[in-house]
Amino acid sequence: MADRGRPVRNSLRLVGDDKAPPLQELSDEQLFQRYQEGDDAAFRIIVERYEPSIKGFLHKRLKDEERVHDLTQDTFLRVHRARERYDSSRKFSTWIYTIASNLLKNEYRNRSRRRETNFSDLRKDGVAQNAGSRPVEFESDRADPERVAYRAELRDAIRDAIERMDEHHRVPFVMREVEDRTYEEISEAIGVPVGTVKSRLFRARNAFHQLFPVPV
Repeated sequence: MADRGRPVRNSLRLVGDDKAPPLQELSDEQLFQRYQEGDDAAFRIIVERYEPSIKGFLHKRLKDEERVHDLTQDTFLRVHRARERYDSSRKFSTWIYTIASNLLKNEYRNRSRRRETNFSDLRKDGVAQNAGSRPVEFESDRADPERVAYRAELRDAIRDAIERMDEHHRVPFVMREVEDRTYEEISEAIGVPVGTVKSRLFRARNAFHQLFPVPV
């Protein structure tokens, strides 16, 4: 007898149908359900679907290419890390745009904390001769806490993905991508030909993207 107290997810496969539909044909909600069940390819399709629109959404409201890039990454990072908490009965697009919108609000809030001063205040005599002069904005000497937190979270997530890689892939990957060593240096260090190093790095990068599908 089925447990009535336990929610049952809708199956993506019909009874008697031995062939599941291609991932590209699934809805956002179905894709994310697949990702929750361990299918990393489903998340990569989510990224492909939403990365351009999330960037566009942020860029219309924040004319700062670098921050738009950071906030787009952070949006997918938070989706990735909150995957177990996503309610599949909720529309996925609403959820991801809410995350992006909240990050944007935090960005505005942090920017509003920056100090402002009048141009006249920069005069050596310190006399403000034009009280209506245009304020000049200066960034605080303190680091943006939201950005610092984002960078730390991103580093931790990347480090976790690297640690989960097979040693066969992890060693050349770290030497190349983290330590910025040449192919020749890696070849000498691990004792294999340069061609083998390149081949292992190709597979290592694919392995990393399987473990960490968020765009970096």
